[in-house]
Amino acid sequence: MPRVRARSRTAPTHSAMARSTTALTAGLLFLFGSAGCAPPPAPQPSAPAAAHPDLRPSAAPLLGDVLQRINERGSVRSTVRGDLGFVGELAGEGLVRYAHDHADVTLQGTTKPNAGQPPQPVDLALIDGVGYLKSPLLQPEPGKPWLRLAADGTDFAAKLLAPALGHVQDSTDPRATFTGIESATKIESSAPDQVDGAPATRYSLRVLTAEAADTAPAEQQRTRLRSAADAGRGEIGYELWVDERGLPVKFAASQKVAQAGQVSLTSTYRDWGTPAEITAPPAEEVGAFPNGPLPQAQPPR
Repeated sequence: MPRVRARSRTAPTHSAMARSTTALTAGLLFLFGSAGCAPPPAPQPSAPAAAHPDLRPSAAPLLGDVLQRINERGSVRSTVRGDLGFVGELAGEGLVRYAHDHADVTLQGTTKPNAGQPPQPVDLALIDGVGYLKSPLLQPEPGKPWLRLAADGTDFAAKLLAPALGHVQDSTDPRATFTGIESATKIESSAPDQVDGAPATRYSLRVLTAEAADTAPAEQQRTRLRSAADAGRGEIGYELWVDERGLPVKFAASQKVAQAGQVSLTSTYRDWGTPAEITAPPAEEVGAFPNGPLPQAQPPR
């Protein structure tokens, strides 16, 4: 009977060799393979894209010249057309006298509060920051047809109507819009045009609200610009027509006015330097509403 040779106890078995090979392979992969397949480094935040430079030309040279010429002439006749929000459509002829830091305005025309009413006569005067309004729709006191509306008034009528009248004043005085913020205003476009048959250049201007809020000289103007910037309105647009003498012949502005809603007015100018005597209404003709809502006035029959 053949003799069977006993298997050496020191010789590795097949399964043991397989386990050793697997362990060695795993070790090599760990030492070398993981170095070649290391996880990529965490992505670094990319640098913010550079802001596009504003290549639009500055309006400062244009506005500086226009505002200086307004001051030199001192007064002008104006025609005003537009929408005073809840006050209605406005159409009137006026006279403007430019003082050092404000414009005095007198205007006679009509308002049309809604389509169902015929136009109603209206007289406006804005003198030294105080507004005066006369309309058959508003009779504050018997025998006193004029209503006084101070910009800082606390009565109901002043709070309701003074902002709209203030915009009438601003629409006749480009200085109130642009003085002190010329460098924060850009020329969006310009093109030849005509106003009342005479050649002019039309400028589309854009006021940069955040920048202008830092330089505006008047507190009310700064507040309005800052509110617009905070609300995400980065620019406010205006249209200005300038004639061959460098004088404004037309100015269009639109903005949201407290209590009045959206107000859009266009003023055209003629007779620069015309004599302008503007006075407040006689005191005995100026009345006031008692505190409380305005009376529901009816148009005259």
